Amino acid sequence: MKVIAQDLATEYADSGRGPVMLMLHGWKDSSRTFDQLVPQLESNWRLIRLDLPGFGGSEVPKTPWHLEEYARFVQAFCQKTAITPEVLVGHSLGGRVILKAVSENLLKPEKIILIASAGIAKSDSARNKAYKAVAKTGKAVTLVPPLSFFRHKLRRKLYEKAGSDYLDAGPLSETFLNIIGEDLQQNASRITAPTLLIWGDHDDQTPAADALTLNRLMKGSRLEFIPGSGHFVHHEQPGAVDNLILEFGSK
Repeated sequence: MKVIAQDLATEYADSGRGPVMLMLHGWKDSSRTFDQLVPQLESNWRLIRLDLPGFGGSEVPKTPWHLEEYARFVQAFCQKTAITPEVLVGHSLGGRVILKAVSENLLKPEKIILIASAGIAKSDSARNKAYKAVAKTGKAVTLVPPLSFFRHKLRRKLYEKAGSDYLDAGPLSETFLNIIGEDLQQNASRITAPTLLIWGDHDDQTPAADALTLNRLMKGSRLEFIPGSGHFVHHEQPGAVDNLILEFGSK
């Protein structure tokens, strides 16, 4: 389905019946990431799965965005489609958007479910600084002949060494740097809605330490680790994730 929200053509899926569950995907992903969860959940919920701007079938923003713009976009989308989500579900970047939106009262769900959520900056923001430093170095070094001939290959190796998605971000490269630079620990501590944290215990992108930090900051939150799973735990163990969501959502 298509709708215009904040002057951007926006793709979303709408299925099932019942209270509204709004689902937000991660970076370089789309609403299709939740496909394996849908059959079991849509018998209890009206599922709204949104392609965030720049991903899936949604239009790329005309200027670089910060996390604030994504949070306000989701609020505008809800207003445009006349939905009031009872439950918010976010994976990775989607979780980051939820933390920002709920902590600033842009969205007011009854419950929150975060799946391998991003949002916890590393100590002294070392990794975030490394992203920018490597990007800058990669561009400068490879301008020098004969390195310029191998520029793309060398840049990719530098970015991969830093663990960065910057090179593949394309028109969202500045947006990527804006978003990964924001730490949401204070935002998380202001959230009082009942929250379920679902994590793979082998997640190497948002590690277990991030889950434990969010669990500590979000008073009354519940943390569930799914053994043997990584960052895309909802792909690896969809049945287990479905069961946790259904059990938590029905309380």
